[in-house]
Amino acid sequence: MNMLEDVSESKFLLIVLSEEQYMKQIYEIVMSIKQTKNKVCYVCISKPYGDVVEDLKKNGIDTKAFVFIDVLSSHYEKPRPIKNCIFLDSPDLDSIKRAIDGAIAQEACSVLLFDTLSAMLIYQESFPVLRFAHSMTMGKNQENVKKVFLVLKKGNGIEKENASLISDLKMFADKTLEIC
Repeated sequence: MNMLEDVSESKFLLIVLSEEQYMKQIYEIVMSIKQTKNKVCYVCISKPYGDVVEDLKKNGIDTKAFVFIDVLSSHYEKPRPIKNCIFLDSPDLDSIKRAIDGAIAQEACSVLLFDTLSAMLIYQESFPVLRFAHSMTMGKNQENVKKVFLVLKKGNGIEKENASLISDLKMFADKTLEIC
């Protein structure tokens, strides 16, 4: 498996991970994306911005070319403004989409990394999450943006919903990698 090639050649790359493989693979995925030398919009759903950046830096990944969208930090406290992070008040799909569109337009992001789409199933039913993912593949401002969506095969206590989401996402993904 050549992750860099998969990221470079796919407009919409779906990566299905086991919970056990997630921590190991996330850094390989981010390194592959970083090697494309594109600006990255990293949507943090599973962990807050501070934890993501700390983990990336521990693994030798420079985050200067990243713009983060964080939906968790505001849940715990009011975060102080940070230049390369957009803090959202809730995991509302419309707010996330507007923040992504803004990052793509204002920061010239050409790669979108969504970590993890399956975590959205904690807040939303499967169909709105699927509709959201599909909307991210459409539209004029999305056509030159490579999307990498991470989905956990199991975990978060909703395996049936995860399986259904994965099955539906595979229908419109350019490529699916299963790392389980």
